[in-house]
Amino acid sequence: MPAQRPRAAFEPISPDLDIPALVDATPNFEFATKIHCNAIDRMGLGAFEKLVQLCVVQGGTPLVVEGFNESLDSSIFSEKWLRTHHGGKTEIARNLTTKSDLPLTIGHYLKNMHLLTNQWTAFNYKDANLQRIYLKDIDCPPLWHDHLKRQIPPPVFYFNETPEAYDGPGFASASIPDESEAGVRIAKAGDLMSCLPPDMRAENLMCYIGHEGTYTPSHQEMCASIGHNIMVEASDGSMEYGKPIKPGSSLWFMTESKDRRVVSEYWMSTLGHDIDIENHFAQMNAWKAAPFKTYIVEQSPGDLILIPPLAAHQVWNRGTRTMKVAWNRITVETLKMALTEALPHARMVCRDEQYKNKAIVFYSLERYSNLLCHVDEYNIDNPEVRQLINDFQHLFTLYTHILLSESFSPRLPVEKDVEFTAFDSNITCSYCRGNIFNRFLTCPSCIGPPTLEGEDTYDVCMECYAMGRSCACISNLKWVEQFSWEELTTKYEVWRQQILGLTRELNEPYQKFSAEREGMGKKSLAEICQEQLKVRPWIDITKPAVKKIGKVSDSETTSPARKKRKTGRRNTPQGTGHCHICKCAEPLWKLVSCSYCKLNYCYGSLYRAFSIQPQNAMEKYHWMCPRCQRICICAACRRDHTMTPFEPTSTVLGHDTKKIADLRSVESLVNFRHSNLKWFEKTGVDDETRLSKRQKEAEEERSQSFIDHAIQLEEIPQASNFEDIPVDPSLEQLLLTPPESNV
Repeated sequence: MPAQRPRAAFEPISPDLDIPALVDATPNFEFATKIHCNAIDRMGLGAFEKLVQLCVVQGGTPLVVEGFNESLDSSIFSEKWLRTHHGGKTEIARNLTTKSDLPLTIGHYLKNMHLLTNQWTAFNYKDANLQRIYLKDIDCPPLWHDHLKRQIPPPVFYFNETPEAYDGPGFASASIPDESEAGVRIAKAGDLMSCLPPDMRAENLMCYIGHEGTYTPSHQEMCASIGHNIMVEASDGSMEYGKPIKPGSSLWFMTESKDRRVVSEYWMSTLGHDIDIENHFAQMNAWKAAPFKTYIVEQSPGDLILIPPLAAHQVWNRGTRTMKVAWNRITVETLKMALTEALPHARMVCRDEQYKNKAIVFYSLERYSNLLCHVDEYNIDNPEVRQLINDFQHLFTLYTHILLSESFSPRLPVEKDVEFTAFDSNITCSYCRGNIFNRFLTCPSCIGPPTLEGEDTYDVCMECYAMGRSCACISNLKWVEQFSWEELTTKYEVWRQQILGLTRELNEPYQKFSAEREGMGKKSLAEICQEQLKVRPWIDITKPAVKKIGKVSDSETTSPARKKRKTGRRNTPQGTGHCHICKCAEPLWKLVSCSYCKLNYCYGSLYRAFSIQPQNAMEKYHWMCPRCQRICICAACRRDHTMTPFEPTSTVLGHDTKKIADLRSVESLVNFRHSNLKWFEKTGVDDETRLSKRQKEAEEERSQSFIDHAIQLEEIPQASNFEDIPVDPSLEQLLLTPPESNV
């Protein structure tokens, strides 16, 4: 069995918890920044949007906007209305006690919430057998959506495509861009999901109805998006239907985006859980002992919570009833974090990618390009136009990286047998379940029985194939693309020329795609897959391998004899090699060879001992091994005083993806179920040291963020208009500190 960490157990929260006293008594707890929605009227909608950008998106800290209950229609946002209009609708509730789904009607659930709540007392709240039924991820009633759309400021609302009129706070200062002669409003989208064609969008406006003791485990918002959660109604402690009820609220534990790596390491090394799995509700003591700041929010009706991208958080419901509406938004900044961090982590645990991030980049560029065709009618110095151009540039940079990763090698023969299937956004990787934008590999041999969606093909994304994930055939897969390469590169050049025509001063050059490809300095992801298709063997799955049974040796049937002394020479069969770390003989296609000393390393040892993914080694034209880098940690190299042995920076618990991936799947290069815990023992690196390093990284990122924010605030005209904007105390201190003292 692979080595595993002890796992922290679930521990409920007492109904009698005094939250203010808790925050007061815990050094690393503090209440999140909170403003009243009426402050948006004073500061103006533009200042509020800037606040969200600086505080939540770039600053990475949560923000609470309270007071919306004063404008929400209580005749609509009520238990009575929901029971009357949707009581007969059957939903799938989650039984948190048994970890199972439970179909029931909304009316039945609402009717019995007081019984579910009253089972909990300050004496029995730790009873593991009591029911916790949570009605979560249910569709938001259309009337609720329409009413919220009129009250929530458009920049932070669901599927916001262009600024629209509304009645909520800040409406008097809202500027709706004039339409051009073609009837086009030139402004960026508040939610880039709205740039996708309607049938490709992920519907994520959901309702959550819970009682005392229901909870949401620690997690980050999907695909590094910005989370929004407003409590629209809760029990008030009066009488309902002749029965007493308890006041409802929700307790949130929230972290900063900058602490995401130290949070992840703390979860794995100390609590024994992977936060990407989203199945652990951390104990109160775990939060108190955590080496990072925790923001506490007691959410009441009318409180809108904005959750930073990649910031871990968990929620505990209190009282008889809480009713919340939640949605997510995608911006240019979150797309970058999704492509570079969130999606690679999701791929490791095989989590669905519902938001189709690469497709959003493509379709957002198309939409913004069409908008920018009309800028001649406007002053190019208009702030909204400049922001649109700035976002267009950032999207183009992301698109460039996507295109470069999908480009075939100019040094290998041209791929001629490439199948084409028109993009409809519905093709996902059979292994990791990630959404595939353009090129991927499919197995002509592994086609299952037809389903309602069509043929049950085995399709694998390039990222997974580079990791060694595939069907059991391993090789002989065929290329498929969903856009013609000429179309994608033509759009690249059109958008590049558009940027050059709109931008007066370029901070970075935008080269032709051929020049970008030549200047990569490494192999593209598609090129890696091209090479691996040639070196990996094809396994004919129609002919199962037959194990040869040889004669049992005497040593296996009698008492153990003294082992023969090993000689210095190893008998290495042709086509195989020995890994420098684990000493095991492997086929050469499972090894990477150093370009300088010719030593071989297996991909499993590189992953667990040096935190090197297979792709990281494969993409190098000239790969230098750990021994040549003087960081090798094998037993022999550790005795070399010239070595500085590599210290693993992150805990890897291991993931058994067989339970999630397509049944036809195999891992041929790395067994990702194995942890790297034994390497910590060999290097002597303890949990505290790794956490300290992660803390230091977070502090450096936080300090850089404060400097960037200070520069942005200085660039804002009439900065005095933003006096009402609350900022992080550290940022405020930075703004008040003379530049000389920051050196």
